Amino acid sequence: MSLGVQGEEVAANYLKNKGYQVLERNFRCRMGEVDIIACIDRTLVFVEVKTRRSLSYGLPCESVTKTKQLHLRRVAAFYVMKNNIGNISRRIDVVEILYRGEKAYIRHTENAF
Repeated sequence: MSLGVQGEEVAANYLKNKGYQVLERNFRCRMGEVDIIACIDRTLVFVEVKTRRSLSYGLPCESVTKTKQLHLRRVAAFYVMKNNIGNISRRIDVVEILYRGEKAYIRHTENAF
């Protein structure tokens, strides 16, 4: 299992344990991809997962560039339109997974941008 897939699995389980209902994994459209789409307290949450084994290349969240943020916003808007989702709150979160050996450290930033 690749590091990215492993991180997404950890993030999905983390969200479920926090009370989120995971609706979609790896949703793709022509605008891009979002790792996890979930719902909690009548809020639709689009989640970008970033996983690292070290901090050599910076914090995981630092790889969510302005371009990636724009793509995530576009994918979220497309998903809402495609599924005819009405008046519901929505946000974009980032879940960072940092592995130290076999232990995964998780940081969840709600409404990241």
